[in-house]
Amino acid sequence: MPTSGEIAFISLLGFSSALAQPADSQTPTSRTAFDGENSGAWLFPVESLNHALPRWLRFGGEYRSRIEGEDGIKYTATNDAYLLSRFRFNVTIQPAKWLSFFGETQDSRIFFNQHVPDAVPYQNTWDIRQAYIQIGSSTEGWANLIVGRQVFAFGDERVIGPSEWLNMGRTFDAVRLDVHQTGYKVSLFASSVVVGVDGAMDHHLHGNNLYGVYGSFKNAIPGAVLEPYVLWRLAPANAGLPETANRGHLNETTIGLRLAGALPAAFDYEIEMDRQTGSLGPNSIRAWAGYWSLGRTFRGVATAPRIFIESSYASGSKNPSGPTWGTFDEIYPSNHDKLDFADQFGRKNIQQVRAGVEETIGKKWKLRQTYESLWLATTHDALYASSGAISIPTDPGATSRHLGQEVDISAQYQVNEGVAAGFGCARLFSGQFLKTTSPGKDFAYPFVYLTYRF
Repeated sequence: MPTSGEIAFISLLGFSSALAQPADSQTPTSRTAFDGENSGAWLFPVESLNHALPRWLRFGGEYRSRIEGEDGIKYTATNDAYLLSRFRFNVTIQPAKWLSFFGETQDSRIFFNQHVPDAVPYQNTWDIRQAYIQIGSSTEGWANLIVGRQVFAFGDERVIGPSEWLNMGRTFDAVRLDVHQTGYKVSLFASSVVVGVDGAMDHHLHGNNLYGVYGSFKNAIPGAVLEPYVLWRLAPANAGLPETANRGHLNETTIGLRLAGALPAAFDYEIEMDRQTGSLGPNSIRAWAGYWSLGRTFRGVATAPRIFIESSYASGSKNPSGPTWGTFDEIYPSNHDKLDFADQFGRKNIQQVRAGVEETIGKKWKLRQTYESLWLATTHDALYASSGAISIPTDPGATSRHLGQEVDISAQYQVNEGVAAGFGCARLFSGQFLKTTSPGKDFAYPFVYLTYRF
């Protein structure tokens, strides 16, 4: 007999499928089509309100509902199905072209869960997500300054991003200066990540700081974007920080470079390399990570498929009891779908190869299918979860590095500019390492979602 979570899952899937029926020529396809006398204006009441308000005051927001299942939690027979709900509401006050104030509240909750906890990152009830003042324009002039709680998203978000797939997401308390002109942008910032606490006001952890310079240069190399960056991270010895691994104070420098662009014959590429040095307690840090991708789009085919192959590597500590710490610190990435869609692994002590295809059907459907195989970089280090925390400790009995193989299928239908629906499933087939160090059950992650931006 189906559980309540399974019933809810099937119900929302049906609702999303109904939304995904092809629109006829009379159906509006964007939010602007709902303005004025259009019968669909009721879908975006906040937009109608903004038209009636003075130009210096604007409201907006988003609601996302996602039902997902986890079959094989911690590679055991335990499973769960639950509903994630996230509501955001924001206000922008811009008394002058060069000055604006932005505030955003968020309420994220979980329902129908049996094993997944009512806690961050699944649940964080009513809190301040963003609150900042901006001086200067991000699109005009040569600089702007943002002070307060804000979102960081750099490059492909492999090192720093808001982690939007999570129900809570990530923000920073920060001071950020952007210097920009046509073709380039350089960001300088001093920040501390906000630590979510359900039922209480969120704050950053004193002493857990990230400083950085991130540059983005278009056409420095023809047809490409070049993004060099330097990050300096300080963190106290704290049991709640997986990055310090209970080893002591962290003082770490990351030097990175991302290069992405187009090649002849409809090929595209992306490369990102990172090198970390510094100290972790009494240990010196020597770690690195890399990402390489090559793709080709077949524009003469109806669905314009893009096939791609990519590989990722993040070093581990070959001798954790030695004087050198070699485990790469993933810092604050948007980790979802960077290694695997099921999000079972973090960018630490891991090696991955993935191939896949992406298609578009009309202007509304986006489809994606991927296959990947994953290994530990070394069996002398632990397996790390997507959060960066240890998932399976180092096991002297492990003889294989192979974590498993995964197949992912996902689809998204853009109903209009403000409404999108999607569904998919990821299946991880456990490899020899998981079968040796855990119960070794395969992990499945089905999901379906609806996003409404207003």
